[in-house]
Amino acid sequence: SSQPQEQPSSSTEPAASETGLEQSGEPVSSPKLQFVLPNNGEIFADFSNKELVKNETLGDWRTHNGIDISAVTGTAVTAASDGIVTGVHSDPMWGNVVKVTSGEVVMTYAGLGDDIAVSVDQQVTAGETLGSVGQIPCELSLEPHLHFDVQVNGDYVDPASLVE
Repeated sequence: SSQPQEQPSSSTEPAASETGLEQSGEPVSSPKLQFVLPNNGEIFADFSNKELVKNETLGDWRTHNGIDISAVTGTAVTAASDGIVTGVHSDPMWGNVVKVTSGEVVMTYAGLGDDIAVSVDQQVTAGETLGSVGQIPCELSLEPHLHFDVQVNGDYVDPASLVE
């Protein structure tokens, strides 16, 4: 990642934003993203936190970097948080995929149908429809569902832990 260029200041004292302190001396807290689940289904496969789990469809052991949320095919999938759509593509393993980015947070929605309702560079808000549940080729032995994963600064985190 690139660092912002330092701008000359007309003041001899750094601004509050440069020191991380308000004028009162209290730390400035960055706004925290608010998360909601992308659909109302039940989470039936948890985030594995680097532990290997058996993939029944592929017959191998791998990490499960997100959560699987059960849903009938065609169920609406909504943005879990505000952000900008940074990817829309079809993947041979994960089906149709939408990526939404907010700062250092990247949310991936995999297994969408062909009715994707957003495009790259589009601003979305939490609860806005991205598409609907379709199929996930690498998880066809499971019931219809959405695979949802979240990366913060490039590291996978448990999406369920982010929901208020």
